[in-house]
Order: sequence, then C-alpha cells, then structure tokens
Amino acid sequence: MNSTKRFIDRPEIGAAIFYAICLTLGITMWELTRHINALPYVAGAAEDPAALIKAQDAYSAVTNLLITLASGLLAGLGFYLTHKPKPSYSQPRFWLAALTALFGCVSLYWGYISSQNVQWAIESSIPTLGLEKIQLPRQLQVVSILVGVFCFAEFVRQDLTQEA
Repeated sequence: MNSTKRFIDRPEIGAAIFYAICLTLGITMWELTRHINALPYVAGAAEDPAALIKAQDAYSAVTNLLITLASGLLAGLGFYLTHKPKPSYSQPRFWLAALTALFGCVSLYWGYISSQNVQWAIESSIPTLGLEKIQLPRQLQVVSILVGVFCFAEFVRQDLTQEA
C-alpha cells in the first residue's frame, strides 16, 4: 500500500496536518504582528503635507482594492466548489482549495492590520508612510493574495484537466 492510499484511508491524519498548519500559521502571524507593532519609528517633519495626504489616500485605496480582491478570491473559490457538485475531490486538489481559502483569509487579515497602521499614522501625525511598520503588513498582504491566487489557479487547472 502506497503512502497516498494510506493517507486517504485515514482522514484523521489529514485533519491533524491541516490543524497543525493552521496553528503554525496562526502563531507565525501573531508573532509577526507583535514584531510589526514593536518596530520603532523615527520620522522627521513632513515636507509637503498635501503630498502626504494624497499618499495616505492612495495607500488606503490600494488596501481596499487588495481586500476586495481577497474577498473575490474567496467568493470565486466558493462558487467554483458549489456550482457543480462532485462526489469528492482528490487529496492534492482538496489541499489546493484549502490553501486558497487559507491564504485568502491571511490576506484579509494583513489588509486589516495595514489599514489599522495607516490610521495609527494619521492619528499620530506620522509624516511619512515609508516606515517598515506601515509597509511590512502591505507586503505580507500582497504575498499572501498572490499565493492564494496561484493555489486557486492550480486547483482549477487540475480540475479542468481531469474533466477533459
């Protein structure tokens, strides 16, 4: 009996691995959030307050766009999974679908943190958005949505390839 067959016949192993991944990801995100919140910030006076306001507006608009895209990714996954019922998905395709949902949610989380950090910068009159404390959540948001999109594309590709 090969290892894939043993794995499929014992769903509790798959569930344990899934929960271990979720727990590891949750702890990692918690520690990253703590690290970002503890970052020092040093900023001088704003050279052009009007430019800073425009930059804050643009940053907020891009954050909203990325949040919308992550929500759309989750909606697309849900639609794809429910628009034509299948008896079950194979293990690799199930993991791709699960990773798509997981990274979509991670992107939403970092979008929320990114938005909160910009609000903090505005309330604290921070004269620049070039701080690591503000930029790092955005970078994590973008990377997580890209990974989610890749997983979704691979999931759909495998599903359509099997149908053909």
